[in-house]
Amino acid sequence: MPSRSRSLLIGDPSLRRYLGIAGAAAAADLLTKEIAFRSLGEYGVVTLTDRLSLTLVWNLGAAGGMPVGPFTWLLNVVVTVLALGLVLSVVRSVAAVDPRSTVALGLVSGGAIGNLASIVAGPKGVADFLAVRLTEDVTMVANVADLFLWGGALVLIPVAITVLRRARDERGAKGAPARARMA
Repeated sequence: MPSRSRSLLIGDPSLRRYLGIAGAAAAADLLTKEIAFRSLGEYGVVTLTDRLSLTLVWNLGAAGGMPVGPFTWLLNVVVTVLALGLVLSVVRSVAAVDPRSTVALGLVSGGAIGNLASIVAGPKGVADFLAVRLTEDVTMVANVADLFLWGGALVLIPVAITVLRRARDERGAKGAPARARMA
């Protein structure tokens, strides 16, 4: 007989949707990284346009490729696991306010899981391969996980606005009778 917590997890549609999106996003990220590695090798470059190319770069830093000292790897793992736990703990309550949150949080979590798996899988780091030349001297290189993270974060903007409005409205509704009595 399944435990109560497991049945709540499996039975809740918002959690199922979140987990499905996160799993699909992580799988898509890991698959595209593998394809990039096999297709580009260690140093291959495929130019697609004047500003876009496929270029394999191994990211050993934190978000954005910035190293944060000798504990960068451990910090990445700990912060990502804690963030995933936090997101999992709020999915149901946020989805009750705004159903778009399951998509947004699923994309962010899937991207985080994909990059976490890459960090943990080996010493080379996270494979970034989508190179966008921003200026003559600046090229940004990302991967599909990063696209999911950024896309999910963008979808979270209207979700956050909805959640804040709901909290303000509920706070106002609770305070209204007290104000009316004082008048």
